Order: sequence, then C-alpha cells, then structure tokens
Amino acid sequence: MNTFEHKSIPRLHTEIIRTPEGDGASCCPERGGIITSIQFKGEEILYLDEATFQNLDENVKGGIPKLCPGAGPNESVENPNLKKYPDLKQHGFARNKKWDCVKTANGFVETLKSDADTRKIFPFDFSIRMVSGFEKDGSFNINESIKNLEKDKDLPVSDGLHPYFRIPNENKEDAYELKNKIEFNFKGGDFIKENIDKWANGKSISIKTPNTPMEVIIPSLGTLVLEVSKEYKHIWIWSQPGKDFICIEPVRRNKGGLIDDPEKIKPGEVSSTNFNIRLQK
Repeated sequence: MNTFEHKSIPRLHTEIIRTPEGDGASCCPERGGIITSIQFKGEEILYLDEATFQNLDENVKGGIPKLCPGAGPNESVENPNLKKYPDLKQHGFARNKKWDCVKTANGFVETLKSDADTRKIFPFDFSIRMVSGFEKDGSFNINESIKNLEKDKDLPVSDGLHPYFRIPNENKEDAYELKNKIEFNFKGGDFIKENIDKWANGKSISIKTPNTPMEVIIPSLGTLVLEVSKEYKHIWIWSQPGKDFICIEPVRRNKGGLIDDPEKIKPGEVSSTNFNIRLQK
C-alpha cells in the first residue's frame, strides 16, 4: 500500500486554468505553491511523482518547486566550519509552506509572507510574490519578486526553481546514440552531455547561465526553449537513474550561496527574477 494511502491523506486541491488556445496549467498552494502541470496544446512537459506529492512528510519529486530562501544544502563551501541558520533545511522552507493563491485568466498569483515559524529558523521579515501564466506568444512565464520587509538590515537570498521536465529514461541512457538522444543546444551543453554519467545518476552538475535562450531537444516531446533573467547566475542539471525526468534548475548562486555569497536585498527593496518556457514542435 502506498504511504499516502496508508495515512489516509485527502487528495490535495490544485488550482487549474485552461486557455482558449488549448494550453493549461495547475498549482497547489498547500504544497509550497508548486506548479504541478504545464501543458502546451495538451502536451504535458512536467514530471510529477504522485506519491511524493500526496505524502506531506516528503518533498515533492516533480512539478516546479520553489527553493527559497536558499537553493541547495544550507552549508558553506568555502568554510565548512561556518554555521548559519542551523535549522534551515536543504532548499529552504518555501516549498513546504502554504501559499495564498489567486487564479487569473491565464495563470496564478501566489504570495508567501514570513511568519513566526520562518523567523525562528531564518530571522528576517520578507514577502514573496510569484506570478505565473501563459503569455500572448504562447510561452509560460514565472516571475518572482522578493521584498525585504526589514527596516534596518539586508535580506540574504540565494533562491531558485527546481523544474522537473518530463523525459523518458531511455532518452538519457541513449544520449550518445544517433537516435533518441537528448540535445543541449546552448553554451555549456557539451559539458552537460559529457557529464551525463554524473547528473543522470543523482549527482548534480552546474554551468554558468548562458546569455542566450537554452534549447533542450527531447525526442519524445519537442524542443524546450528556456530563457532566464540575469539574476539567475547558474543552471543546475540533475536526474535519478530509472526516472523519467530531467531537472534544469535556474538558481541565483551556486552551492553554498546563501552562506558564502548571497544576494543582499536592501531594506524595503524588491528583487525580481524571471523564467520563461516555450515548447517548439
């Protein structure tokens, strides 16, 4: 019996939108505001492990989780003995909080504010606003704004997104074959393909974000065109053996960023990031 069945957890509510053009998306405010589905003309581009989605004791494997205030392990790379925010777990707490959500004609407006629980492990006041939805050109856009609500201290962040894109496992295993291979058509793409034995087996790799759109050619899906704003300085690539997904993650900083080199938002100011997704057939 599956864990979520054993615990008798009621099925979580998702907000769903459909467009006249045949596109669709869904999100779950109760599960960290996670985007659970994006469909272009009925073609699903995201992977979602339903068991982890329904089990509130597990982090969701799938969709697009939000990683905030920090992406990656909460530890210093430069100085392993340096400890900050000892109770802050990997990838932060935003993906485990309940967000407020307002559905729009083409997407969602989700918000999260600091509270007594977040201040115990991350002593700052802030608000996050996530606006996601379909654009007039048919792409799906995610815009995040983080506001520092403190009056006299900077807000450190090293946030990111963790998209799970749907790709059959054999497209990873055959990455060096002439057929059924996944291609990475952008600067850093050769490095990704050369290191498939690492990222396809659970060890993430990192590249600097290219200054041009990233084309990811998936034989069974089409060509994903990903554009990220300059605030996302790195892209992490990660998957697991035998699983039908690839994670292509835009993050502000590399591993250890929240401790070693965070983005510092001044009191009262807002910092924004943008991630745009298109599917070409």
